[in-house]
Amino acid sequence: MGPERQMLAALVATKHYFEKQTKSQIADELALSRFQVARLLDAAHAEGIVRITVELPSGVDADLSDRLRRHFGLERALAVVTADDPSTRRRQLGQVAADLLADVVTEDDCLGVAWGRTLGSIPAALTRLATCPVVQLTGVAGSVSENTVELVRQVSAVNGGPATPIYAPFVVADTATARGLRSQSGIARALELHRTVTRAVVGVGSWDPPDSKMHDSLPVEERRALLAKGVQAEVCGTLLNAQGGVVGGLEDRCIAIPAELLRKVPEVIAVGGGATKIKAMLAAIRSGLIHGLVTDATAAEELLSLG
Repeated sequence: MGPERQMLAALVATKHYFEKQTKSQIADELALSRFQVARLLDAAHAEGIVRITVELPSGVDADLSDRLRRHFGLERALAVVTADDPSTRRRQLGQVAADLLADVVTEDDCLGVAWGRTLGSIPAALTRLATCPVVQLTGVAGSVSENTVELVRQVSAVNGGPATPIYAPFVVADTATARGLRSQSGIARALELHRTVTRAVVGVGSWDPPDSKMHDSLPVEERRALLAKGVQAEVCGTLLNAQGGVVGGLEDRCIAIPAELLRKVPEVIAVGGGATKIKAMLAAIRSGLIHGLVTDATAAEELLSLG
């Protein structure tokens, strides 16, 4: 292609890709036929005048993500190539989860937020989010600076929406205490708002091997009894076995969205990764409680091999 034709191809490409003109508009403006415009655009690609690249966020593996989504029938799945270091992996997954929430949450939503160490990395990466209510899905687990109340506060600070926290422990000693807490006005309001949640972001706690704030908060004998009943995972306080079935035992003592309401949320996105969470994530997928998953590429490959 000679220099004059190269310049013409570059002009056509500029008008088409940057100025968003149609081929017919370009043809009229430059006194060319539509066929000539199409040939010049093809030539611009062939000569390297136009280069098209597809950039995915934060190391997302597009093929692996699609295989994960299709294999488990999920609405969305993102497999992220991450570092092996747990803290770095959590930060990378938090970045992708933040980008996803920024894209999918609308002003018509009510966003439910649970707790998880990876979820705790989301606010630092969250630069935009539609203004909507943000409600806490579980009581407090962990330290004062790292718990669901703080997470809800940080998310609502970004989007400017009303925040509804739950100032209560995740699990309490007995059902009477749980009933008393649920009747308190602030907590009762949060629990009532659970019925209006349209999107939720949750963690997945593993019980075998143990990697769960709920697991760690219980007495040893109680953990052993629940493990003997087949508990593999926990999502928002709902205990699950390896097949995804709900295991009873703590629901009357949990200050959290119950399984029957979590199932009614139109979209629940789980975020987590690492070798300790693989069997737990598989149980969560099988349970039908989650519709989307953000995880690391190594865990995604392992899930595909197991599922």
